[in-house]
Amino acid sequence: MSDNPDRLWRERLIRNHLDLIVLWLLNAKPRWGYEINIEIREKFEVYLSAGTLYPLLHSLEEKRYVEGVWESDKGRGRRIYKITPEGALYLNAGSKAMQEFMRKILAGPGLVKV
Repeated sequence: MSDNPDRLWRERLIRNHLDLIVLWLLNAKPRWGYEINIEIREKFEVYLSAGTLYPLLHSLEEKRYVEGVWESDKGRGRRIYKITPEGALYLNAGSKAMQEFMRKILAGPGLVKV
């Protein structure tokens, strides 16, 4: 485990809000699991294991926030996920709550002097 506080916080924020991040990515375009993982790694510098991402995708599908469809290209098939109208409502509510939270945090006393 890293002792870098910036990295620890980045990982914590990503993992705690992973459902919103996945919906946000799917709102831009449908994607398959590996593509979602790569995008999160590139944007946030956080690596997710398959054991973290795929159970979340299945949970989002059970809640009807995403819909997965098997696509078969030469060789192995892959499940392409897209956001549903219910998922878009959930994403919008989460985005509003996150913006309000950050507005309050940023309006606070600021960084602690060390």
